[in-house]
Amino acid sequence: MKRKSYCISHGKDVDGIASASLVKMVTKSTVYLVNYDKIIKVLSSIDDNSEVYVCDLGMNDSIADDFINECKRITKKGHLTYIDHHILKPNIKRKLIESNITLVHSRKECAGVLTYEHLKKSLPRGASILACYAAITDYLDNQPIAKSLISNYDRQLVLFESTMLAYAFAYSGARQKFGNQIVDEFQNLKFPHEIKDVAELANKQAEKMKEVMEKIKKDAKYYRNFACMESNESTIGLVANLIIGELNVPVGFAYKYNSNGYYEMSFRAKYDSKVNLGQIVSKITTKIGGMGGGHNKACGARIPEETFDDFIKLFKRELNKTN
Repeated sequence: MKRKSYCISHGKDVDGIASASLVKMVTKSTVYLVNYDKIIKVLSSIDDNSEVYVCDLGMNDSIADDFINECKRITKKGHLTYIDHHILKPNIKRKLIESNITLVHSRKECAGVLTYEHLKKSLPRGASILACYAAITDYLDNQPIAKSLISNYDRQLVLFESTMLAYAFAYSGARQKFGNQIVDEFQNLKFPHEIKDVAELANKQAEKMKEVMEKIKKDAKYYRNFACMESNESTIGLVANLIIGELNVPVGFAYKYNSNGYYEMSFRAKYDSKVNLGQIVSKITTKIGGMGGGHNKACGARIPEETFDDFIKLFKRELNKTN
């Protein structure tokens, strides 16, 4: 009997959406778009005799053991492919390989590009444009494979479509329903501007960005090596980017309180910054009972609200070491 196929992918950005779309094109998977706090819950609900893909969901100490145990459970009868580009500690990588999964990991390219490369022999012509959207919106479009893929298209078109999609997704609040709509429409390789509501939502987000830029000038807190601001925007990564530009700082981050007693945080650094944000944020959040990590120039975190002041002190200390 044919195994059921599932894809669990990051549901908060274009990279995760593109990765899930590419997997579904090949496998007809049932797609779950999740954030980090839902990975284990969803994975544990999947039957062990299944074909499972997990995409664009970085592994950190708080979930690694549970994730590896689920991998072992599934690979006894089924198969699991883990595709990711975040920092992966050597001991966790070794345990993942020992659990008999297929590991596709590189920090040089985004998850969408890695997914495309892994599945390209089975993908339809033109599917590579989804990997291009992922690379551009994840700020990894200058990497070797991504650059080669983008060169097959008109660059201005790909930039336009990528930005429109990212802005529409941000305005929607990265809602799972909207993400699933994008995944479904991408099965027919529709351009983002052809998808219902995308253009309208992108325009609304552009107006909102203009308002946020003015708010940053008044409300952001400036430190020697970074600046930060609390924001109620649904996608605070965009706010972090604006902080860098508006205040001319090497690092910016935005944070948002959620009703469970945590701050959600998103960090960005300039292209020429020497700081390794993912490594620093992972180190600090582990110390204070939170979770976080990501790329050198972009990452996220979740910390208990009472540890915010401690986070700022530790973050300042770490950034001072690199400047």
